[in-house]
Order: sequence, then C-alpha cells, then structure tokens
Amino acid sequence: MESFSFNVAEKVLERFASHAYQEIRLALDVRAELNKLQETLSTIAKVLLDAEEKQRNDLLLTDWLGKLKDVCYDMDEVLDKFELQKLQMQALNPRTRVKRKVRNFFSSYKMGQRIKDIKERLGEIAAAKAQFNLSERVADWHGMHMERETHSFVHAPDVIGRDKDKEEMIIHLLKEPQIDQGDEEENVSIISINGLGGLGKTTLAKLVYNDNRVVANFELRIWVCVSDDFDNKRLLREIVMVAANQKCGDESIENMQMKLRHALTGKKLLLVLDDVWDNGPMGITMKKWIDLKSLLNVGASGSKIIVTTRNESVALLMGHAHMHLLKGLRHSDCITIFIKVAFPHRDEQDHPELMKIGEDIVKKCGGIPLDLYTLGGLLYLNKDERYWSHVRDSDVWKLEQGSHDILPALKLSYDALPVYLKPCFAFCSLFPKDYVFRSAELIPLWIAQGFIQSSSGKGNQELEDVGLNYIRQLCSRYFFQIEEDNFLFLRFRIHDLVHDLAISMARVEYSSLNFRPSNSSKMVRHVSVSQKDLSKEKEEDPEFLLHLKKLRTILIPDLDSNYVPLEVGINNLSFLKRCISRLNCLRVLDLSNLTLKVLPSSIGNLTHLRYLDVSYNHHIKKLPDSICKLQHLQSLLLINCGNFQKLPKDLGNLISLGYLALTINQTDLPKVIGCLTSLRTLYVTACKNLKSLGEGMRCLTNLRMLAIVNCQNLESLPSCNMTTLETLVIYRCPKLDLIGSGEGIRCLRSIWLVGLNLEALPHWLQESASTLKTLHLGFCTYLQSLPKWFQKFTLLQKLKITNCSHLFVFPEGMDRLTALRELEIINCPSISIPWREDCSNIAHVLKIIFNGLVVDQKKKIIINGLVISSTAN
Repeated sequence: MESFSFNVAEKVLERFASHAYQEIRLALDVRAELNKLQETLSTIAKVLLDAEEKQRNDLLLTDWLGKLKDVCYDMDEVLDKFELQKLQMQALNPRTRVKRKVRNFFSSYKMGQRIKDIKERLGEIAAAKAQFNLSERVADWHGMHMERETHSFVHAPDVIGRDKDKEEMIIHLLKEPQIDQGDEEENVSIISINGLGGLGKTTLAKLVYNDNRVVANFELRIWVCVSDDFDNKRLLREIVMVAANQKCGDESIENMQMKLRHALTGKKLLLVLDDVWDNGPMGITMKKWIDLKSLLNVGASGSKIIVTTRNESVALLMGHAHMHLLKGLRHSDCITIFIKVAFPHRDEQDHPELMKIGEDIVKKCGGIPLDLYTLGGLLYLNKDERYWSHVRDSDVWKLEQGSHDILPALKLSYDALPVYLKPCFAFCSLFPKDYVFRSAELIPLWIAQGFIQSSSGKGNQELEDVGLNYIRQLCSRYFFQIEEDNFLFLRFRIHDLVHDLAISMARVEYSSLNFRPSNSSKMVRHVSVSQKDLSKEKEEDPEFLLHLKKLRTILIPDLDSNYVPLEVGINNLSFLKRCISRLNCLRVLDLSNLTLKVLPSSIGNLTHLRYLDVSYNHHIKKLPDSICKLQHLQSLLLINCGNFQKLPKDLGNLISLGYLALTINQTDLPKVIGCLTSLRTLYVTACKNLKSLGEGMRCLTNLRMLAIVNCQNLESLPSCNMTTLETLVIYRCPKLDLIGSGEGIRCLRSIWLVGLNLEALPHWLQESASTLKTLHLGFCTYLQSLPKWFQKFTLLQKLKITNCSHLFVFPEGMDRLTALRELEIINCPSISIPWREDCSNIAHVLKIIFNGLVVDQKKKIIINGLVISSTAN
C-alpha cells in the first residue's frame, strides 16, 4: 500500500512556487501565515521519501503520513480556490484589479479560519516527525523525460522457450475426437492451459490460435477475454458478435442463442476463453458452464475450446479433454530473455560482474517470464553493480508466495519506479482488468489530477507530451503491454498480475466500488463504478457515493460497449444534484453512457472540476450556462450526444479548456469555439449536418491536434494559418474537398487521411515536409499514386497505407526517406510486393509489413514465427 504523500506535498510546493502564489502574497493579512505553511511543508517534504519506504513496517508512521496527506490536500484546495478567483477575473477582464479581489477573498472569516486550521495541523505533524528518526532524501528524477530512443525496447521480445508447449497443444487441437460406443457424443471438447500468473498462458494461447495449421483446421476462430466476471450474457454477446458478425445490444439470451445456432451449425469452431476464474460470486460455476456449453455444442464435431486459467479447479469443473500444465522456463531460456531485455544492445560481455549477479537474479525468478521482463527492464536502466546486488539480496524474495500473491519481481520493479510514475500507475487500478487503454484517454485524466509534472529544463514541452513519455516509461518497464504504437498514439493493456499490483498499491485512496465501503471510506478519493454495478441498484440510488466527501474522481469505465444503461442510480437527476452538492472536491466526473436528459445547473458549483465527460447521453440537447463558471475545466467531452444542439454563449470563459470533443447538430461549428484560446485538442465526430468548421478556427492559435471523424457532409477545411497544429486526423468524411481547402495548414508531425475520396494528395501537405513523422492513408479508393514531391518527407518515420485499391506505384526517391523505419501495406492489390523486385530503395527500412506478413532486414517473410523464403507467395 502506497501513501503518495510525497507526490501530494510536492504538488502543493510547486503551486506555492508558482506565479499565482506571488499574487497571494500581496494579501498582507495572510502573507505571514502562508509563508509559514510553505516553510514547514518544505522541511517535512525532505524526509517523505524515507518515511514512505519505512511506513510499510510501522503503523504509526503510516498514520502520520495519512494525516500529512490530508493537510496537503486541504492546502491544495485553498490554493485552487484562489486560482479560480483569479481565472474568473481574467475571463471577464484580464486587467481587472485582481489584487483587491485576492485581498477580499483571503480576508473572509471562513477562509482565514481554514488557513489557521491548516497551519495548526501542519505544526502538530511537524512536531511529531522527530519520533520517527527519518533521513532526508532527494527524489531521483532520472529519466523523467525519456527520449525516443527508448521506443526500440518497449515492445515485448519474441516468445522464447515455448516451442515444445506450442507443438503439444497443436497436436491435441488437431486430433479428431474418438467417441466410445454408448457415450453421448459432444461436438466440443475442452483443452485447458493451467499455471501460475505470469508464466505466459495467454501468450501460449495466442501462439497456438494464430498458427497456420490451426487457422486452416477451424472454419471459425473466436477469442474472448473472460477475466474475473464469468457472465454468460456478456460472453454470449461477444461470441455472437464474431460468429454472426452482428452487434447484439441488450438482446435477450434467447435471441442471441438463435443467432449463434445459425452461425455455428455445421462449422468447426475454435473458441478461446482467456483468464477464467473460479473465486467469488463472479467466477465460473457448474451451472454457468453447463448453460454456456450447451449453446456451443451445435458446432461441428472436432470443435475445441481453449481455456487459460490459474486454477486447476476450473479445468476440472469444465471437464477437460486435455490439461496442459504450463511450467517455468528452462534456465537457459530465462537467461536469453533476461539478456535480451537488460542488455538490448547485446553488450552483456562488457559487464561480466553484472552478468554474474544477473544469473543469481534469474534463478530467483523461478522461470516466470513476466518476472524476467519487469526485472530486465528495471536493471537495464541502472548498470550500477551495487544496485544489482541490492535487487538480488532484497528481502522481498523471502516472502511466502501463494498462487494469487503479487510476484516478488513486480514488487521490486514497483519500488524502483520514479516517484512521479507511482500515482499514475495506481490510477490505472480504477479500470477493469483487461481494459484497453488509450493514451489520448488516460493522459487528460492524469493531468486533471495534477500527476503530470512540469517539464523543467525542456522548454515549453506540453503536458500531453510529458504524459506520453510517462506511458512509454511504464511500457519500458513492462508495466504496460503495447498493442499499437503510432508514435503519437498508444494503445495498451495491463497484465492481470500487474493490475493486482496497482490495486494493492492504491488501496484505501482508490476504490472500484463493486462493494459497500468500509469504515475507511472517508479516505477514498478516487472511485470507479461500472454501468453494470449501477444497474444492480435497481430502483435505489447508489447512496454510498454520498458518504465519500473527499472524492476527487468518479469514473464509469466499462468493457462492454454494447451495454444498454437503465434509468437508475446516477441517471436520476435528483440524485445527481445531491452528488454535486456534497462532493464538492471533484476534479474528474464521468457521466458517460447514461440516459441523462439534462445536466443540472448546479454543475457550476464544482469549482475544482478539471474533467467532465457526458458522452453517449443521446437525450442531452444543451449544457447549462453555469458550466461557464468552471474556469479550472481542462477537458470537456460530448462525444456521440446525438441530439446536442447548442454550446453556451459564454463558453469562452473556460480559459483553461485544452481538450474539447463533441458531436453537434449544426452546419457550422459554433463561433464561440474560437474563443477557447487555450484549446490544444479539438475532436469533432459524428456531426451529420456539419458542412464547415467555421471561421472560429482562425482564432485557435494554440491548437495542436484536430480530429474530424465520421462527418459525412463536411465539405471543407478552414483556410487559415495553423502553424501550431501538429496532428491532423480525418476519418470517413467522403464529401471533404482537401484539394480546394486547408491552405495554411503546415508543420504537421502526424497525418491520418482515412475514408476520403482523394484522387491526389493535397499540395499543401508539402508545407510539412520538414516536420512530418507519421502518415496513414486508408480507404482512399481513388488515389492512384503518390506525388513526386513525396520524397521531400525526409523525417518520415512511419508510412501506413491500407485499402487503397487503385494505388499502384510508389514515387521515385523512396531511398531519400532515410528516417523511414516502418512501412505497412494492407489490402492494396495494385501495389507490387516490394521484396519481389529490386528493394534497394527501401533497403534501409527496418520493418516492412505486407498484408500482415512481416519482412525482416534480410527481406524474408515471417509468418507466426516461421521463416519462409523470400520468393513465397
């Protein structure tokens, strides 16, 4: 369990050092009080790193840190209140007499009493510090802003040491069933993969699932992640979506069963049920399994189900035909993995003493690949011999290890995380297991909580870029597993054992509310609750939320995008009003995927709010005018609110708003958007009537990203000087004329043009020749060739072309694109296979993908790990 007291204290001290604090000092009646607070907190902060390390074995120290954190949060809110006053005055008139307002604000009796109370509490905490014999320590900010070089090793290495397991599994998968006379015939048989967490059960299942022999043997293959909620209705819905290629919404089991029977009858099926659990009321039971299996038994004879699980009892319950017990890797394979991760530059021979220590560490990992990856990623970052010895000799290895305990290597890797990454990682515990994270979704949430540190020494680096670096650092340490990396966008998952680690470290302050809070609920500041959990309340409101008065976050993430919400719980307007009136510390409020018809005007009282999401509320037509009082608001999401008509006329008062995502029923974007001078990201989607982005775009002088998605009637882009724009995404806008509009767009780093009626690339793209790094062209049916000036993109790193059926030739001069390291071509039948011809012009490209086939540097095709000759079809 982590206290995160150091992070909270550092954030407060950072605010004390800000320009805004210097204006607070002008209020003479509180200057001495605030100076004393800053001085006392600075003294305490010097020993916090030592205190957080020692508190795991000292309950009194844990209690002391908890009290300090409470005081720091209160100080943070006081400073927040002042900054709000300042922002409100700036929104009305930048030259208004802020100083007098500050003085009046802090002269109020209520605020003066609060500052006095904080001062007294902090004084008591400072006095109690002496009893703990704490040492001063300096935070290690090494690697805080990792550069692009780390990108080469954030992807997991190729699978090592599982060839024998894979072949054994395939033998059983391809074996035809033998039915003894008199036995009841079952068309579907079960093969289970059992083993401890972190051994690679899911990885083995993927190797088998994608093997060419398996693909050829089964007419239909379906992969479903079960996790700890074995819900037959959800599982059936996901199976039907793939088998019948139909979305099911909230259909009854009877209707889905009929669709499934029609889709499966007579077909040989391979179904993977990944990560099945048997513990608790949400796990698998005999009744649940019998009900599901009876629906799947309509497949042809020889159909198979692969089940991955940590629990042998699951395999026994499901009646396996074969149980594959996955064991730890051989020592030689473990050494191979460790060297590949800890010494990615293959320089292990230059560090014989480290390798000697490393061999001892590998033995302690017990053949578990996840341990090897995380520790290898950790030790790669620190080649100090004493540090490696410290890892080898840590007491963590002596802890007794149960089947569901957190792996020692994960604990060691977490302890070694830089302090600024720990709260970011803990925040991920609010999301369900197997959740697919997106960097563009997660980073604004981190920013809203103040987790992103300012980029001192890096000029004016944007917080979004710093947040992306944070994600890459967690990837490099194998806490996150990347599924897609487009340089500026990342999609990733978290291994379930790593997710358990996040929950363990975040306990007390973070909570996923599928339970009733205990007496410690007063300490909870961040909660997530799924739509499914809300629906269980039936006609009752989730009253437990109202008791969490220090709450800063309410999230409603959900794995099931087809879930149809009921009009209960937070959907209840009167209950929502009560939440707003009581939970006045909220910084993140997620009200997405509900059935709200209006937002209450009291939303304007949430003065600390940074992030508001009301997406997928199809009945909402407008926002209350009071929302314009939220000068701290940084992110506002109104995606797929199909009936939304109007933005408030004073929206420009939201001078902190940096991220706006909306769906709106107008022919032009409202002019008021042009008043959002701090806007950095504008995401416009599913605007069925939109024809123009409007003239307000000219005023968005800080805009860095513009994404336009599924705007079927959009005709033109604004012609204005958009020198700050770095990323342009245009997706499925068939009427958009890029040739006749878009003048002035320049200095782009990333361009996505998908689903457009392009015959040629717009000439204004040449204005980005010296900056462009990523280009994705997709579903541009009429595009026949790339222009000669394409060779000017000398900094281009990734080129992806998909479903451009008439594109038949690359431009001359591809060899001049010396920075290009990834080329991907999918479903472009007119393009010649590049390795069948003279490939000298692309010989420098490190990775070439053609219709899913990966070509290595020697231009050999690799399919599912099998090397095929370069002349293969």
